[in-house]
Amino acid sequence: MTYQYRHPLADGAVHGIEMPNANHLELVEGSGIFSVLAFKGQADAVDAALKALPGVSPRKVGPGEWLGVTPERGSGLGEIAGAMVVDQSHGRTHFRLRGPHALRILMKGVGVDLAGGALPVGESAMMAFQHLTVNLARSGDDAFELIVLRSFAESLYHDLRLAGREFSLSFAVAER
Repeated sequence: MTYQYRHPLADGAVHGIEMPNANHLELVEGSGIFSVLAFKGQADAVDAALKALPGVSPRKVGPGEWLGVTPERGSGLGEIAGAMVVDQSHGRTHFRLRGPHALRILMKGVGVDLAGGALPVGESAMMAFQHLTVNLARSGDDAFELIVLRSFAESLYHDLRLAGREFSLSFAVAER
């Protein structure tokens, strides 16, 4: 028996038909998301190893803890010396938010001054958006990626759509 992975939000979404507005939210289907936990005293070595892996975008979660994001599910990180790696792709949901008002949309839900440089391009952090904990990464001046537990994805989607309503935030499902 073969199971196909499909996120519940994808059922009601437009697949590549809707023209994205300037401010656009995407559910990224197919990303590989791995939890990486460094063993005691190995954080610096694991951090360097993660940054050296091709096709892996490391996201800081906490001291000695990262999320490793890969372009597709099934493309594992393999073993990393000094760390435990666990595939979390089935339990996490990946969103992209971009556009000239992406920062203002996020500022409606976070208690961090993103406009003041608290999260520079290329950095990530765990933070609260409304009532949810998300991993927020800044991938460009007006581009962000959010990773949330799968069971909270629909709530995050609704919170972002509500926050982006005044900016005509569009939504679609995207392949990584």
